[in-house]
Amino acid sequence: MAQILFTARSGGSSSGSFDSFNLGGHVGDASKSVADNRRILQSLLSQSAPKFMNQVHGNEVVEVDENTQSSITADALITRMKGVPLAVLSADCLPILVEGESVVAAIHAGRKGILNGIISNTIELIRSKSSGELSAIIGPAICEKCYEVDLDMYLDAINLEPSLATNPETHCLDLKRAAIRELEANEVKVTNLGICTAHDSNYFSYRRDGITGRSAGVIVL
Repeated sequence: MAQILFTARSGGSSSGSFDSFNLGGHVGDASKSVADNRRILQSLLSQSAPKFMNQVHGNEVVEVDENTQSSITADALITRMKGVPLAVLSADCLPILVEGESVVAAIHAGRKGILNGIISNTIELIRSKSSGELSAIIGPAICEKCYEVDLDMYLDAINLEPSLATNPETHCLDLKRAAIRELEANEVKVTNLGICTAHDSNYFSYRRDGITGRSAGVIVL
């Protein structure tokens, strides 16, 4: 069984807007604080250093092993190597962790990633490498009441993926429902933690705060 961890915003060494367990090195936090926080994360896992991605809201999936250098430009990582933690950073986007018998994956799925097919691309690569049942867990992410976009963006998005729709009056997008639909269509059993980052101040939220840190979802085989 894989080891799974979702971090919250407390327990680290960052300060100010990044208080305190910021794991993102691209958000303006002091590099020493980020490095300290990543060492804390590694100690919580009791494993080798996690593999982080340079996330670009695309659909690239990369298979890694213990020799792969961080940070890989991708929005999903998979590995068949035991003891290699995979990390996905988020502050509203969906951190999705996938587990199979001999493979694990970490997926970063925001609006663009979902529309670009990052979820199905990841499951397709997993199934090309390993057979058996898959399960996924969706960590803390923005809910359908908080992810408001402009009306044109809303209409464009739901035209491409109808399950993102809420209603044109609020024009919010339901990322979690769309992700669950796609995972289940790929025969993946899904658990949704049901935590909204924008509602819950224990988590970083870009939508709520603007300048903020990043939490992590981590999975290791």
